[in-house]
Amino acid sequence: MRISTVTMFEQSASSMNRQQSEFLKISQQMATGRRVVNPSDDPQAASRALGVSQSIAVTQQYTDTRIMAKNTLSQTASVINSVTDGITSARTLIVQGNNGTLSNADRQSIASELDGIYQTMLGLANTTNGNGDYLFGGFKNDEPPFKMASVDDGPDFVEYQGDDNTQTLQVDPTRQMPVQENGAAIFGDVFTTLEKAIAALETPIVTPEDQEAFNEAMNSALREFDASLDNVLTIGASVGARLNELDVLDSVGNNRMLNYQQTRSDLVDLDYNKAISDYSMRQVGLQAAQQTFVGIQGLSLFNYM
Repeated sequence: MRISTVTMFEQSASSMNRQQSEFLKISQQMATGRRVVNPSDDPQAASRALGVSQSIAVTQQYTDTRIMAKNTLSQTASVINSVTDGITSARTLIVQGNNGTLSNADRQSIASELDGIYQTMLGLANTTNGNGDYLFGGFKNDEPPFKMASVDDGPDFVEYQGDDNTQTLQVDPTRQMPVQENGAAIFGDVFTTLEKAIAALETPIVTPEDQEAFNEAMNSALREFDASLDNVLTIGASVGARLNELDVLDSVGNNRMLNYQQTRSDLVDLDYNKAISDYSMRQVGLQAAQQTFVGIQGLSLFNYM
């Protein structure tokens, strides 16, 4: 069977085009670092890689959410530490003030120091995060949750104007974590106790009955501060436990992310050792095909005339 020059030419051109296509494909793979550059390269692997990529994106969202939760809880923990210090200082002043040898002026001085703590507490209760949201107002986080109020001609007092809701964040597929503490639960009793103690210290003692009422007010303040301190410490321990839990979830999430990334890499990334070997083979094959094509182009009856 005789093979015509045209047939040989077409076969040679087809071979050269095929070799060139394979060579360009491996070149593109090496340039991108991926074995599956287009879904058509390996449809099954591309489909599975897409699913894994979606899992990676979800895992990253949980990671970002945990960062938000950590920031909020860390700031809350810092505020609670300051509140603890404030209550301890106030209690010390109450003990100092509950001394029968002090004059009205001495008690007034202590009342002024307590008022300083009172104002500091008010600032802590209206703490905002980096976005300007108030930490302790529940869902009403766009305005100060604690404001000064008064009734008729009575003394001013701090009033809670937030709500009872608590913000939660989905920090893991199976964990929805509270990241806020209710401001009224932390500060409510503290403000009330400070207000009563300041009023008692500012009231002049004239009669034995006045002294007795004052002593009872100071003893009551000490009991209430002790209860408030226990309450704040309990809340602080809960916040600390959640921060520790977030560290554990971070470790689990990091391991999950590494597994997903490895799975995706196994599906679509390039084995450079094999790619280099294939690249060399395709290069040699393309050069041979080109030389053959050039040789066949030179075959013509006119060359022999």
